[in-house]
Amino acid sequence: MSLKFSEMPYSRPDLEQAKKQMSAFARRFRKADSYEAYRAVYFDLQALVREIDTQYMLAYVRNTMNTLDPFYAEEIAFYNESLPVFAAAQKKVIEALLASPFRKNFEKEFGKITTKTYESDLLLQDRKIITQQINEANLSTEYSLTAASCKTDFRGETCNFYGLLKHMQSTDREERREAFFAWADLYESVSDKLDKQYTALIRQRDKMAKKLGFSSFTRYAYLGKHRFDYTEEDIAAFREQVYLHITPLCEEMYKAQAKRLGIDDLQLYDETLFFPDGNALPLHESGVMVEKANEMYHELSKETGEFFDFMREHELFDLETRPGKHLGGYCTHLPSYGAPFIFSNFNGTSADVDVLTHEAGHAFQHFTAAKTQTIDDNISSTSEVNEIHSMAMEFLTYPYMDKFFGEKADAYRFTHLCSALAVIPYIVCVDEFQHRMYEDTSITPAGRRRIWRELEKKYMPWRKYDGNKFLEKGGYWMQKQHIFLYPFYYIDYALAQLCAFELYGKAKDDPQGAWEQYMRLCRAGGSLGYFDLLKEAGLHNPLKGNNVRNMIASVKKEIRQGIKAYQ
Repeated sequence: MSLKFSEMPYSRPDLEQAKKQMSAFARRFRKADSYEAYRAVYFDLQALVREIDTQYMLAYVRNTMNTLDPFYAEEIAFYNESLPVFAAAQKKVIEALLASPFRKNFEKEFGKITTKTYESDLLLQDRKIITQQINEANLSTEYSLTAASCKTDFRGETCNFYGLLKHMQSTDREERREAFFAWADLYESVSDKLDKQYTALIRQRDKMAKKLGFSSFTRYAYLGKHRFDYTEEDIAAFREQVYLHITPLCEEMYKAQAKRLGIDDLQLYDETLFFPDGNALPLHESGVMVEKANEMYHELSKETGEFFDFMREHELFDLETRPGKHLGGYCTHLPSYGAPFIFSNFNGTSADVDVLTHEAGHAFQHFTAAKTQTIDDNISSTSEVNEIHSMAMEFLTYPYMDKFFGEKADAYRFTHLCSALAVIPYIVCVDEFQHRMYEDTSITPAGRRRIWRELEKKYMPWRKYDGNKFLEKGGYWMQKQHIFLYPFYYIDYALAQLCAFELYGKAKDDPQGAWEQYMRLCRAGGSLGYFDLLKEAGLHNPLKGNNVRNMIASVKKEIRQGIKAYQ
């Protein structure tokens, strides 16, 4: 590949012509008289889907880079309307692929997980839900625009949500408090819109599920996320393990933090400040940080050095926050180019470094598996595995944090480790909240807030909002975009974090062995199911027995040592 991202040509795909090609592929699958012929049809199908996916992702990324750009806003509107119809057209192709006597040959060559995934997807592809799919996509775009357009004046600076987060880590408690209330007020100012958008999203998703014969959207979503190895009951049991083994440790951490800060009543705006003289901040601006990341990845391994050279050469980053830019961060993939892309909103905090490790972990896995897996369907796995790639990279790069934080590298590592543990109770809180919302779709906005506050008090009993009425009544749930855009995804971060902790524990004693485990996981991509991929990488299953307690044992010991060292 010779192009930079900005040079990659975009043209709207002719989906009507593509639908005709789909019909032709279905006929060819049915007429195939040998595995060679069947295989050739599959790769022709892959080439078409790859090109459409690439054009869509170019439009998506460029739209998130500037949500105010009318051209790409119009393109996203086109995809919102057209892709559900196109997906329905693919149904007959997949049915023909699966019905062929050569399916067994395909599974022998490429594994059974692809055909199993196709079977589950067929159950979710039906023309009768196209209207709801289009409505859901449009509502998601409406939410993203609402969130991206939020801004406020704070001490003479125009800030969006991310801009305020930096002030919420100030060593000046009054500044943190002021920024926190500005942040809360910003959410409250759009809370009516967000309530209506979420209510509408719930209704559309529930209609989709009911039309296809599912008892609830939860069942629909689990199948859509290809959760073949476990059930809602397994996740509920996992949440309880978090409550029993991680919530108490987090309480211990926050009590020590309050003592360290000299605060009796730790508030939300104090939670992210770990040291009285301030958290470790990156020493460099974004351009220099990318250079330091380049050094780090070349020192970490030959594979990561090659990967980061590719990312820099083709300018596959957009890191700076700007007005009109979509919130958050993500990594995606441009399949026609075999190229990942990293998107973020740098804000001058340690989170900027986290992006260069977390999202780079996703990107590295894509880059690696794209070279080792023969078919696109096997490049990426389900999100419980994909998040291991990203979270483990955060820990595997610990030895190089001096490049970013200098003499405060140890402080960063302690802060990062504590934060990685502390977010898990919040994750399960979000997960149970979503289960409750789709169990009873008649819950009102006020009811949602009551349920959120109830769950907070169980999983995060330390949480205080300094009397802010909006948040005291349960408004905090609105700040998690996964609830709106990616239902039931968020729990995957918690499952993955446990595996990342385990790899980190291994890396402290055997760095090369841990790296080999990580590479096995990256190379395997999505060629196996969740439980089998864990076995492939030599990792324990966080959903089994007492593994939660065992998988945090090393981290628990290190955090307690850090608490003593910094008191």
